[in-house]
Amino acid sequence: MSVLTHLLPDSTNLKLESCLVDEIKTQIKLIVSVIITVVNCRVCNQPTHRIHSRYERKLADLPWADYNITLQLRVRKFFCINTLCNRRIFTERLNSVTAPWARRTLRLAQRLSAIALANGGAAGVRLSEQLGIKVSRNTLLNLVRSIPLPPIVTPHTLGVDDFCFRKCKTYGTALIDLERSRPIALLKDAKAETLAEWLKAHPGVKVVSRHRSKTYESGIR
Repeated sequence: MSVLTHLLPDSTNLKLESCLVDEIKTQIKLIVSVIITVVNCRVCNQPTHRIHSRYERKLADLPWADYNITLQLRVRKFFCINTLCNRRIFTERLNSVTAPWARRTLRLAQRLSAIALANGGAAGVRLSEQLGIKVSRNTLLNLVRSIPLPPIVTPHTLGVDDFCFRKCKTYGTALIDLERSRPIALLKDAKAETLAEWLKAHPGVKVVSRHRSKTYESGIR
């Protein structure tokens, strides 16, 4: 049991109560509880130890060898002892283990996000199955969409080129940070006015690399 405890998503805050192994279905269910006795209210940040009730959450976790892992997590609700707080009852959050309302652990979500970013939907599903993780194509794509975009840093050297929404019908503009070699914006059309508005909203560009379009030349000037 001590070895299994170190395999938990957060061995410092979680306690392994029991372990159920199903060799036929190659599944392991871990009954896990929280060690922390005092938590802070999410609204007023007042510490409290008064427990209101308990309930259970089922979370999928990274597989162990050929066994699928399910965490049966025992979570508590607490009373806020601050009489001036608007929140009377709140649920403890395990930010190092999972996100609110999620059905998988953070480390499993991060692994699936990396698979989806590298392979996409259908190919990501095939790779996940080889790794012992059951997931759908739409789930992988939704994980990619939920990844927050990095903040836009106005580059000194900007690349401007058009791209096609619909071949020979609808075009947009791709803006590339040539210093970091990554796209930073996609504009809705290939008009000079649209490019000029973006440049006005993001001052600091010193050099622009573009193709021979007179439209982009007009927008840049």
